[in-house]
Amino acid sequence: MKPSLALRTAAALIVPIVWPPLLLVAVLLLAACGGGTPPTITSFNAAAPTHFVGDRAQLTAVFAGGTARIVSDGGAVIGPVASGVPVTTAPLAAPARFTLIVERGGQSARRELAVEVGYRDRYVTLAERRVLQYHAAVAAGDGAVLVIGGSRGENTLSTAIDRFDPALRSFTRLGTLRTGRAGHTATRLPDGRILVLGGATGLQIGNVADLVDERTGAVSHGGTLVRPRNGHAAVALADGRVLVVGGLNDNTAEIWEPATNTFRLVGPMQHSREWPTATLLADGRVLVAGGHSEAPSYALAEVFDPRTERFTALAAPADPAFAARRQFHTAHRLADGRVLILGGEHEDPLRQRLLPLASVVQFDPATGTLSLRGELEAPRSVAAAVQRGDDVMLFGGLTPTQPPAASAVLYRNGTPRPLAAMPVARHFHTATRMGDGRILILGGDDARQEPVTSVVIYE
Repeated sequence: MKPSLALRTAAALIVPIVWPPLLLVAVLLLAACGGGTPPTITSFNAAAPTHFVGDRAQLTAVFAGGTARIVSDGGAVIGPVASGVPVTTAPLAAPARFTLIVERGGQSARRELAVEVGYRDRYVTLAERRVLQYHAAVAAGDGAVLVIGGSRGENTLSTAIDRFDPALRSFTRLGTLRTGRAGHTATRLPDGRILVLGGATGLQIGNVADLVDERTGAVSHGGTLVRPRNGHAAVALADGRVLVVGGLNDNTAEIWEPATNTFRLVGPMQHSREWPTATLLADGRVLVAGGHSEAPSYALAEVFDPRTERFTALAAPADPAFAARRQFHTAHRLADGRVLILGGEHEDPLRQRLLPLASVVQFDPATGTLSLRGELEAPRSVAAAVQRGDDVMLFGGLTPTQPPAASAVLYRNGTPRPLAAMPVARHFHTATRMGDGRILILGGDDARQEPVTSVVIYE
């Protein structure tokens, strides 16, 4: 039986489709990618226009066509995220940038959100009181603060290692040093251990070092210094070693080798430096600045090169402001690599007393030069300083009109701005920035050299 005319006509209309090879590949890839419609983002916002340190931000993203996650500038991931449903960040310590990423197959859409975070400019005084003088305070990797040694109102120097939890706002005993000490340094290493060395250990100056595990509080032998040191400075180098400089009538320096727990002499410096600062530069060198010295000629600063293990003195401009010998100052490296040296004090030979300084000195590693960078709102020494970004906050210390001071100041880009005054004046105290951005202020002396026992948080 022959097919009907209708069937023959329909069969003739069915023609095989021959795809060009490149077009066929494109079609297959498009199918594998989930189609040709890319993800879209309608909005990505924070619930509040401003945030303060310690706050958690609520972020809401409206999107379509894929799965989403939010990544902080520190690498933390929030997700998966549902469209239109708020998510909460970790406590904010500083201005942050969040990136919303929406993906579908091989296609994605992104949007960034900047969240500004500031300080309320106020203090919270805790109920707990602590006697702490000439102790060390170190920010731990988990956001807590370790308070190590010092004079704590007992007959002997303290061996205590305490941990302050910013969430609970309380102290717990974490460990015990092998010997009590005060005026020591505590340097955090890349692996989370803390190298504690030098300082007074009673009637003697210490030459032994302890290694403290910041997680467990376990203490082990960290080696023996070549020279006992007090009034020194210590800084971790980029390769994990630690440089120790100066001290009482001392122009020597040592390097601690982590592989062997041993110290060896390097240098020496141009002259002795008591209470200097040591700041790691971006290129791995170290700027050593200030410090008391009886040397007839004085170099405000010198640079240590870890490759040659030698110091090079910096020439000071022909300006009377650079003639002053400086100690009990602070030093901070900015994001662009420059270093600020703020305040401190110098000896007035005519009046035979120490006078606080207001000047701020800048070191530019690109040119190897020192220059003036404005002044603080008042001369200030023995202050406790905290850096956040390129901002430096100085709390208390000694000023000509307040011995000691309760006042505080923020120094930013050459300009000082007053902050709220502390509830109690103090000097020789510590100020440590916690993981949530708040600042823990501990210990120190009042005008009668008696211990200040209040524990204060700046937020």
